[in-house]
Amino acid sequence: MIKTNWHTHTKRCGHAIGEDEDYVKAAIEGGLKTLGFSDHAAYKTQVPTERMNISQVGEYMASIRSLKEKYKDQIDIYLGMEVECYQSEWDTLSQFRKELDYCILGQHNIDLDLISSYGLNTPQQLSMYVDRLEYACKHALCDYIAHPDVCLYSYPYMDESVRKIAERIAKISITYDMPLELNTGSGVHNGMHSYPDGKRYAYPTRIFFEEFAKKKCPVIIGLDVHNPELFKTDTDLNRALSVVEGLDLNFLTDYDLASSAKKRKELFY
Repeated sequence: MIKTNWHTHTKRCGHAIGEDEDYVKAAIEGGLKTLGFSDHAAYKTQVPTERMNISQVGEYMASIRSLKEKYKDQIDIYLGMEVECYQSEWDTLSQFRKELDYCILGQHNIDLDLISSYGLNTPQQLSMYVDRLEYACKHALCDYIAHPDVCLYSYPYMDESVRKIAERIAKISITYDMPLELNTGSGVHNGMHSYPDGKRYAYPTRIFFEEFAKKKCPVIIGLDVHNPELFKTDTDLNRALSVVEGLDLNFLTDYDLASSAKKRKELFY
């Protein structure tokens, strides 16, 4: 088991289970030394099965800060969110950026509640997805890019168009010194899927990480936990690692994301 995880959800998002303190206790039992909470960010519209509501943000922050103090002698806890780059929500995102310890970017839609990243199937849509990642990095909205290959969830072929998108993301990572996540969440937890060109996990995808390895992009392992019990097993971690086996990836071990975030927040605009 890894010792640091910055990608942890709570039941407020509508698709996770367990109380906040359950995650802390399970993380400690699993041997973690650093635990970052990064539940799905709230916006002006409500989607109870995808993200917390604006009305829950204050309670979320208070809960995690309380646990940080309560368990300070056992584990380091940080308060973050998994945000999207939605220019229509920039005022809300600006407030989150100021108040939180860190933000990770998980671009689940191209625009707010429009064009799901889980349903992209053309090169043009992939390019729009990467445009959002690039804008977020340029404006210092985030401190790492979560599951950068979530855009391939429904993509039919691992072809040259996919490799070109991976090359773009690798270039963004190097340009902005932005870590990319090897995600061990639902993309592997739910098993392999059948695609027109064969069976694979929805994500992570090897073709992306081949390009990340070539460019020596910084890579962070993110457990993307929605169930505290998953802190106690390495099954999903080992599945994700099997996808990138043999690649010379630039893994960041015990990376101090919170300190990096303090510097990036000064660049946010």
